[in-house]
Amino acid sequence: MKIRIRACALNSNAHPPIALGIIRCILAAATALSVHPTDGVAQKPAEISLDLDSLVARVVAANPDLAAAKSRGIATRARVNPAGARPDPVLMAGLINVPVNNFSLSDDDMTMKMIGVSQTIPYPGKLRLARRIAELQTDQQSIVTDSIRLAVIRELKTAYYEIVYIDAALKTANRMDTVAASIIKVSSLRYAAGRGMQQDVLRAQVEATRLNDSANQLIEQRRALLERIGALTGSEAPVPSTATIPPKLLAAAVDANPSTIRFSSLALGAAVADGPLLPLAELQALAVRQSPQVRTQLAMNAIAIAQLELAGREHLPDVDLSFQYGQRSARRSGMDTPAVGRPDMVSFVVSVPIPLQRGIKQRALVTAARADVVTGDAERRASEALVRSEVARIYSDVSRARTQLALYVKALVPQARASLASSVNAYQSGTGDLTVVLEAQRTLLDMETGYHRSLSDFAQKIAELDSVIGQEALR
Repeated sequence: MKIRIRACALNSNAHPPIALGIIRCILAAATALSVHPTDGVAQKPAEISLDLDSLVARVVAANPDLAAAKSRGIATRARVNPAGARPDPVLMAGLINVPVNNFSLSDDDMTMKMIGVSQTIPYPGKLRLARRIAELQTDQQSIVTDSIRLAVIRELKTAYYEIVYIDAALKTANRMDTVAASIIKVSSLRYAAGRGMQQDVLRAQVEATRLNDSANQLIEQRRALLERIGALTGSEAPVPSTATIPPKLLAAAVDANPSTIRFSSLALGAAVADGPLLPLAELQALAVRQSPQVRTQLAMNAIAIAQLELAGREHLPDVDLSFQYGQRSARRSGMDTPAVGRPDMVSFVVSVPIPLQRGIKQRALVTAARADVVTGDAERRASEALVRSEVARIYSDVSRARTQLALYVKALVPQARASLASSVNAYQSGTGDLTVVLEAQRTLLDMETGYHRSLSDFAQKIAELDSVIGQEALR
């Protein structure tokens, strides 16, 4: 938005020429600044807006970290069946009892050509537990994948809502730049006419330079955020178009009608009433049930319990069964005598390990597995406590942001506008000072910028709460 400043050109024959030109410019500036703090958010921007839903869909489909987690999930699922399968049988073939003096296969009665097969039979229950552990690891990886999905969506929304704030701050900066230009022109004309001080001109120029530096910082921050969104979506940075707060989130943040805003009490520090979230205790209970952090710990505990049960069976013997067939060659007693056939032989062997190292091996493994179970249970309780505290912290931040927004809409912005109007009237009557007018303008702009900062903070905290509890937090 730009302000036409042709009305600020001064006529040396007007009465009073300087004061009238200044008042016109200031009133034009006040008109430019006197907007509801939701302006620029609820209005439809001229550019093609960044579509948050589309960005979320792109993150879920193409984020590299999430793609890696999904691939790990495929790998863990593929290991379930092998974990519960018996070992492959072993095929054996060879020569038995071959004499070393002549390596003959027919001179000795015990020389045989052997072929056989062996099979290890794990003790009953071991394969079932091994498969169960693999299935639990698959469940754990699925929870980890879901946790990464929630984390990248939260990071995307955080960057997106920060862009919302920057866009609003840049619009405010553009309005102030127009105002600063008009003030510089008026103060310069007043100084040229001998009715003002050079200090006013310099101060207005300093304010304009400072504003330019702030706007440049915002632009660079926006560019970096767009690059981050591009990295999260696994693509190039989005085009630098305008981002907007979703209507549902905007409605939950603040009532646009100041007259309907209510506070919980009249006491100092009272929060705004009618929050959009469930009660804190319900949110905490929901987070404990659904938080990826707690669910991951529960999955790890289940794995530790299954591993303890398996370790308790490690001393139970696996059985090796083998069957061998030995073929013996016919034997000749002389060159002119016929060969005498010899019967073939079969062998059947059962092998069982002797657990001589049970005290320093299997029992030690049981002790370690039992300690893992105790550790996992303690970490689960710690995770639940941490999640509850995180929900309480975010809940407080959301409440504070809503209260700030209510104060901006109901009091701070209207008071800043009234202060600007009062300073303009005082300056018009000859009892005010241009410095006071500039300060009042700066205060109003700070209030509007603060409103958009609180709105962005509210949206970011809601995104954080969604990721902690594992679902949409708004009712």
